[in-house]
Amino acid sequence: MKRQFAKNLSSNWVVYAVSALISIALTPYIIAKLGKAAYGVWILVGSFSSYLGLFDFGIGYAVVRFVARYQKTGESEKRNEVIATSFYTAALLAVIVLAATAFLAVKAASLFDIPPELVRESQAVIALVGLSIAFAFPMGIFSEALAGGLWRFDLFNKVSLTISIARTALTVLLLELGWGLPGLGLAVLAGSIVGYTWRARMLYRLLPDLSIKLRLVSLRVFHQIGDYTLFSFILVLSGRISFYSDSFIVGLYRGVEDIAIFGIAVKLTEYLRQLVFTLTKLFSPVASRYNPDSDKASLRRLFYTGTRLNLLFAVPLAAGLFFWGGPIIRLWIGPSFDYSKVILQILLIGHVLSFTQGVSGEILLGVGRHRVFAVLSLISAIVNIVLSVILVQKMGLVGVAWGTTIPLTILSLAYLPAATLRLVEGKIEEFIRQSLIPVTKATIGPLVIIIAASYHLNSYWYLAGYAAITGLIYGLTAYIWGLTEEEKGKIRSEISHFRV
Repeated sequence: MKRQFAKNLSSNWVVYAVSALISIALTPYIIAKLGKAAYGVWILVGSFSSYLGLFDFGIGYAVVRFVARYQKTGESEKRNEVIATSFYTAALLAVIVLAATAFLAVKAASLFDIPPELVRESQAVIALVGLSIAFAFPMGIFSEALAGGLWRFDLFNKVSLTISIARTALTVLLLELGWGLPGLGLAVLAGSIVGYTWRARMLYRLLPDLSIKLRLVSLRVFHQIGDYTLFSFILVLSGRISFYSDSFIVGLYRGVEDIAIFGIAVKLTEYLRQLVFTLTKLFSPVASRYNPDSDKASLRRLFYTGTRLNLLFAVPLAAGLFFWGGPIIRLWIGPSFDYSKVILQILLIGHVLSFTQGVSGEILLGVGRHRVFAVLSLISAIVNIVLSVILVQKMGLVGVAWGTTIPLTILSLAYLPAATLRLVEGKIEEFIRQSLIPVTKATIGPLVIIIAASYHLNSYWYLAGYAAITGLIYGLTAYIWGLTEEEKGKIRSEISHFRV
């Protein structure tokens, strides 16, 4: 399992790095090609697509949980029932996506004051992206079974990497040919069709006995999935509201150009969130293998170790983005987006605190003890919308950022650590000693360097140089104070083996 964990994590990082670099390079190019208003529409379409994805009602989480369980127990017939029932249910839900897409394409222009010259392009790109999501619903069942159920993120990511590069090439080609927003949508649709079909073929090769015949569709399995997915769906819904509703609020009260300003800050926080997620998402399938009533010691060890490693990974990255975000935005996009820095820093406060409990949420989800977490997340998301609507009228874009950060902070600090410690029968003192103190010791020195360097980042060379220096120093401090003696021994052993 440890070797597969390393393969999964390393492949997650490779895909993330390539995708992030592509997005970073494409963003100023797309803005230059389309203009700020059209780019604001593209961000709006991204928010639409996130909400359209909600219509799967969390089925993917159930596929991961039950496929992982039945693979471990060798119950292939039950595994096939889960996949078949999920596939046909998702296919029916895809029809809802198509209907919602048609509605959004018709109403978007009037709701968000889209300029008249962009209305037809906006309708076309919404339709294309909606089609890609509808296709992904049933075909995505195979992807979830492959990555989470079989724990083969490495194979999943092999496809993702190839599709990401191909989609980028197609995007540039279509923009150069003058296709505008519809060209972006067409590239997304093509990538969706090829990628999901490819992963389905991979799953069938790994599971020769896999079948999705209609006779395998089971009402019993449907209820089993439904019991689990209800609260998984609430979690997904809450996340969508918390992270993707801001664009709608900004569009309703400020216009599409301000969506672009706000969207750059959101994009940077999303880069960070997705990077951290490359690690935390590996813990839910692992937790699914344990019984929460009889494997508390194993879950406790997973919680303490996972939280420590997650924070060792996330905290310096978040600190760097907080203090270097302003210079990065200026170098990347230009001075016309300087105001995005303030929004970025406010958003990062809530995100960093949520990172401290990212593993907690994955463990609760993995063992099926996420009901209260889901309900509280939904309440937090609703508070997010209410606060954002109130504050945008008083404080502008900054008010929307605070509307997101405040409820996210409260949820991360007030509930998640206590709930997970209670589940694994852990002690707060033990958690602090094993998970938080090592990270604090490891990050103090590099944090001083990050703050000092923030005043000198006026070129990419300075940025790269300071990042390299900080990374080297942090690598040393993380090794000394952030890792256990057993982990250090394994690293030394791997290095020794590599030398031989």
